[in-house]
Amino acid sequence: MQSTLDPTGDGDNLSTTERIGCASTVVDHAEEAYQVYDHSKLTKAMNKSGDLSDTIKTAVAGAQPFSSPVKSAYEGDSMEALRNGVHTLVDSLPGLLRALDEVAKLHPFIQIAVGAFRIVVELDLKRRDNDKKIACLFLQMRDMMEALVQLRSIKDQEATGPDGMTIEARMQRLIKQTADDITSCGNACDTYSKKRMIVKVINSSLWDSTLKSYIELFEKRRQDFTFALAIHIGTAVEDAHEMLGVLSSKVDILLDFFVNAVTPEQRELAAIVEKMGGAAVVMRQDETLRELLQFQSTTQLTVTHSEFTEPQQGLEHNSSEEDLVFLRRDLLESPGVAIQRNLEVFERKIRMQQRELAQEMRGMVHHEGDRVIEAVTSGPHDRIVDPDIHVVWREMRWPGHVKARHFVLALRDYYREQSEAKKRAPNGSFPTRVRDDEEWALEWVTVNRLQAIAEAFDDDASGFITVAEVNRFTASRPKDWSLLHWLAYWAIGWQTTTTHYRQQIVCLLAKMVSLGPRMHEANARTVQVYLRKIFKEIHTLTASFRGAFPYEALRLRFQSYVDDEENRLREGLETVHYDIDAMDTLKLVTGPGRIERFLFPLLYLLLKRDFEIIRLCQNVVIHRDELWKSADSLGWVFHAVDKRQKELSGRFGRGDHQRLDIEQHFKVFACKMFELWRDHKKFWSLENLRILTFPEYEYVEEEEDQHVDAKKLLNFPLMVQDAYTLVKDFITEDDLKAHAPIQPILGRWHGYIYKTRWPSLPMLSFCFHASPDGLTYEAKEIAAQGTSYSIVGGYTVNNSGSLEYNFSWTYVVRIPKVYFTGTLDQDGERLSGFWGLSEADKPYPFLFFKRIPPEALIARPPPADFEENRIRALWRYALTAVHNEVRRKLFSWSYLRERRDIRKQFYELGGRAGSNALRPGDQERLEALYNLASSEDMRIFFALKSGRELQARPFQNVIYCDICGQRIYDARLICLSCGKESTMDFCDKIACREATATRYDLAQPHVPSHDFVKVRRALDDYREIGKLLRTSVAGLQRARNIIGATASLNQDKGTLSTHEKDPQVGEKQADGAPPPNAGGTGHSSDAGISTPICLSCSLAVSYPCWYCIDCPATSNVFICQQCDERRGGISLGGHLGSHSLVCCKVKEASEDEAKKISAQRLRALEDKLGNLAEGTERRLSAVEGRLAGLAAQMERIERLLESSTGSRSA
Repeated sequence: MQSTLDPTGDGDNLSTTERIGCASTVVDHAEEAYQVYDHSKLTKAMNKSGDLSDTIKTAVAGAQPFSSPVKSAYEGDSMEALRNGVHTLVDSLPGLLRALDEVAKLHPFIQIAVGAFRIVVELDLKRRDNDKKIACLFLQMRDMMEALVQLRSIKDQEATGPDGMTIEARMQRLIKQTADDITSCGNACDTYSKKRMIVKVINSSLWDSTLKSYIELFEKRRQDFTFALAIHIGTAVEDAHEMLGVLSSKVDILLDFFVNAVTPEQRELAAIVEKMGGAAVVMRQDETLRELLQFQSTTQLTVTHSEFTEPQQGLEHNSSEEDLVFLRRDLLESPGVAIQRNLEVFERKIRMQQRELAQEMRGMVHHEGDRVIEAVTSGPHDRIVDPDIHVVWREMRWPGHVKARHFVLALRDYYREQSEAKKRAPNGSFPTRVRDDEEWALEWVTVNRLQAIAEAFDDDASGFITVAEVNRFTASRPKDWSLLHWLAYWAIGWQTTTTHYRQQIVCLLAKMVSLGPRMHEANARTVQVYLRKIFKEIHTLTASFRGAFPYEALRLRFQSYVDDEENRLREGLETVHYDIDAMDTLKLVTGPGRIERFLFPLLYLLLKRDFEIIRLCQNVVIHRDELWKSADSLGWVFHAVDKRQKELSGRFGRGDHQRLDIEQHFKVFACKMFELWRDHKKFWSLENLRILTFPEYEYVEEEEDQHVDAKKLLNFPLMVQDAYTLVKDFITEDDLKAHAPIQPILGRWHGYIYKTRWPSLPMLSFCFHASPDGLTYEAKEIAAQGTSYSIVGGYTVNNSGSLEYNFSWTYVVRIPKVYFTGTLDQDGERLSGFWGLSEADKPYPFLFFKRIPPEALIARPPPADFEENRIRALWRYALTAVHNEVRRKLFSWSYLRERRDIRKQFYELGGRAGSNALRPGDQERLEALYNLASSEDMRIFFALKSGRELQARPFQNVIYCDICGQRIYDARLICLSCGKESTMDFCDKIACREATATRYDLAQPHVPSHDFVKVRRALDDYREIGKLLRTSVAGLQRARNIIGATASLNQDKGTLSTHEKDPQVGEKQADGAPPPNAGGTGHSSDAGISTPICLSCSLAVSYPCWYCIDCPATSNVFICQQCDERRGGISLGGHLGSHSLVCCKVKEASEDEAKKISAQRLRALEDKLGNLAEGTERRLSAVEGRLAGLAAQMERIERLLESSTGSRSA
């Protein structure tokens, strides 16, 4: 169906100015239709008062045609009046727009400028970031448009002036230029508002100059309007000059105000930058930029967050290396380039605003049965459009507002009375407001649903419902729905619909996670970063929301509205290419209303597209900014949620809401949607994550959409995959028609740009073709990094008569533009000159060749060698090129080995450069490598580097060791016992893992005897940590059971000692395959118990050792400590080096267990001592008995001796 905004039906072919003109036409027609419909006395009275106001304005304009806040500033207290003008700017714009609309009816040719002004003003009102610099621009723009109000005095548009020209002929071209100027200014303001505060401060002089030019431009346009009107009316030129001279002096005051219009935070940041050495010094120091990023994050916690600055990414924002990269890009990007880049985005916003204006005007049609407002004398109820609510409001004699609870109860009672009266009336003769087919809806308008219905009316959550809110609510219902049907939707339909979307979101998120192992290695890190940015926030919302049972019958009753809303949101997202870059863009997509109304459908549509992109990531390499942009769009949605939650907290803390505490309010508001968002710390604490589980879905490719168009899905071009392609350059028709000076530069060029001795970037290869105008040339290619870029250029003739070629090189992403100026040699085969990051400053040399192929160019010595000794450099060039060509054609092993070594060196140095860990001399070595490989070679190197880095050094969160405080890059050790709010983390250094530590959330100090798990992969600290800890505890228990059983058996038999070679295992196979039984256990004993062995060295293991928790439980993969430390992650068989390992060591008994064991040991010792004492007594008794016997025997012996001696002597 042909769009109202596009009479031709081909909206994509319309220019921005034409679109604005069409939008204005639609607005005019809609306003006329509305005026025909809304013919009440109130509207007529208001129109009369408006006409009177316009008449007064015309008289004032005639007496003081240049009156404005600028004039007040000049005549009185200049700056104070100017500040007042800035502050009251918003209030003055609606009146001016009405006056301009009236003038446009007399003189339709100004419609294009009025339309542009209206749209830019509406977009600015949505943004409203309180930036006084932008307010100054709109102040001057308003003053310029005020000059057009004087056209009211020219009633006959066909009347000619003294020179015989009509006013339209005199001003039409000027009006067209003004419309373009307004659109350009709106784009500049949009671009500036999205810049970080750091960029605004450091690049303040550049941006001030750019924005001030619009103030001067609008002043010039106003002067042009004034002269044109003066000539047509016949005013003396001298008088016009005198008035314009006065106005020029007032503009000077505005420019002075503009320069000083900065926030206290910007002023403080500027002082810090100046203290650090100034903008030039700060931009060269990464550490200083990190400090400034931290300062900005701190100030954003204490000042009101602008709706147009970068969103706080997630519930908590932490500066990262990515922030630094994007900040440097923004700082290097000139305002002109930034504004040009933003133009496409801004044009999308214009289209969205046109659509919104048209929808608003078309929405000014009444529902069947709506009242026509006739008078304002009876009371507030007479301003209510809906007849049912009008009756209720009148009978209750409410003033202009009423408590939400009372209103909903009265409305429920009204409909129930209507239903009961219908049932009592004979033969249904009672004229009821409840139809038979709507009785089902009445069942849902109950006390239990009072909260939901009240929220639907009470947009500002004040606890009161006003007449304006009632009219807004009733006007927003679907055209063929009754009010009772609309009430039922908000009573139960919204909750069931949101529940359905929540299930879809949870399923999409789980599928994204399950796709992780299938990712192309070049996309793996991009997908990991994306999921880390969004998972916590998405799950916070879905987990918090209280769902409802999805009644199928109810779903069908509401499905038409749900489908329409989803299609409306989808159309809005497609218009902006799913790129939500600010709060005003989000408002354009969603339309007016509270965020909770369309939050889950919006999240579903955004995640659905992202899911399809991640599906593509299995097979193709996407641009790294693709998912970054997607996460940024979701970040703005999260920012809107955060803003709404803070707004609700403020509402719930005062007024009628004070009877309940804030926490209780969030437990019932919007089905608990914001409860966890407000207080998420406990939910995401480690204590809760230990028991929290997340849904898991198996991804089945066959069940998904097989007809996704990647070209329509993606905003950025795919990264090149087949780098070694045969380039076929051809001559175009434009090349044949190109002017003579352009002809020599056309064709393919290869070469380098330099900053030092070696190239600054890999080899550049591009083909120039003539532009259709024949005076310029252009090229589109893909850089070695896989990013598309374009080159556009022309030529100039210098004073000596020779040609200079000037061209600029622009990436499709946020990389600064590069400018070149060069000349051709006499043969036209060599293009040399200088390049730089600005047109005015090009300090670095470049050198391109036309007929030299890349294979030969890599043999060419750097320009410095030619300057030192040209003859030697040429000989070296020739010999190396011939030598390489012969080896290449013969596939010489030395040639292949050399290429392999270059690739390995690039992986090593490129990895260090990516981690900001270059050592002295590394940068020069890396640049020297650029001179040794073609652009195709380097493209392959870059494509493979990301995957190799992921395997060699897995991407970790920004986690710091709790002992040494350094960032953890490689293996991360996590304590299984410690941590209430977050994990206790250590790097894999002996000093750290054997240290004792305390922390604020630890009841007891961490000690080295605690169990821990070693992680060598990217780990989501919210989604995966709980499962990891649970799996680690279970795996550790399993490993201890195996080792304990083996140790008991060995103790009994004395067969196998620690780390002794298992005689039945043998040596590892020479080809690197795992030996028999490798991966867990060796031979089995008679008792059926297998001996655990190391996966790597095949030796028996005992405490301490490592046990894999990622391999199947039946594998029982053990790794001895020596092998793990020596090899840093082992990949063998089904076990990967990235698998997580739990440390198996002798289990330390708990305090209670220790006391119990001590008591048992003490009792055993006492028993043993008792037995020993008894045995000792028995032995002593026996000894005493034996001693007594010996004594008696000795006595007998003595007596015998005595008797023997006596007998001898006798």
